[in-house]
Amino acid sequence: MTKWRVMTVDDSAAILTIIAAYLEDSEFEVIAAERDGIMAVERFAQERPDIVLLDLIMPGQSGVETLGRILAIDPDAFVVIVSSLGTEDAVHECLTSGARSFLQKPFTRDDFIDFMRDLTQVA
Repeated sequence: MTKWRVMTVDDSAAILTIIAAYLEDSEFEVIAAERDGIMAVERFAQERPDIVLLDLIMPGQSGVETLGRILAIDPDAFVVIVSSLGTEDAVHECLTSGARSFLQKPFTRDDFIDFMRDLTQVA
């Protein structure tokens, strides 16, 4: 079975660990995990993951800025914003900026895996 290659970007090491644990033994493989947007853009250029899970609120470079820089490298990049800031305005800004979807934190493992599997139907 071919695995979907996933890059996670979040300033919280705990969230990166949780996502990696949730994706273990699934059709998804975390190939890169970064804690800031600047490193995430560099890593994206090197790795070219199938899906990027990107936090919205990070120090230094925001998720929306990081999204723009990733899309400048690859306009077809499949980037999903994962954030606890799920206001209508935040979701709208992310989607109009080029994100393919938005996932509200927190989430359970089952909900997360279902969400990821739904993504692959449109990826």
